[in-house]
Amino acid sequence: MEYRESIIQTFIKILETAEAFRHGHENLFGELSLTEIHCIDWIGQIDHANVTKVADAIEMTRGGVSKIVKRLQNKGYIESYREPDNKKEIYFRLTEEGRRMYIKHRRRHDEDKREKERLLDAYSTEEQKVIFRFLKEIQQQFDAAVHAED
Repeated sequence: MEYRESIIQTFIKILETAEAFRHGHENLFGELSLTEIHCIDWIGQIDHANVTKVADAIEMTRGGVSKIVKRLQNKGYIESYREPDNKKEIYFRLTEEGRRMYIKHRRRHDEDKREKERLLDAYSTEEQKVIFRFLKEIQQQFDAAVHAED
């Protein structure tokens, strides 16, 4: 099994969670919280993004995503729309400002990924397996701490 990608993704999630936790969930991208940035990121990635699709991707409740979406609309990062053949479903897309923030976030992730890949090149697959197990345990501790605050 290839552990390199899993290690990198887990490590990035730990760093983001730790940063948000350490700073008391303050805004890390100007006026946007980390959760808002991730919502923008998923809306930028998902075709015909709606509350349900974003909630599934970001692992939040639909109600929580609805609140974030409303804030992002008010801040001018996303807009809602409906398809002509489906007047019931509400979809979201990034505004020009939302697209800029999406690209900024993607670049940051890409830089982080390249940095971690260079670091992991020095470790064998077996060593990466141990590192991955260790990071998953740390991630579980952070997740438990974050949920304890809710």
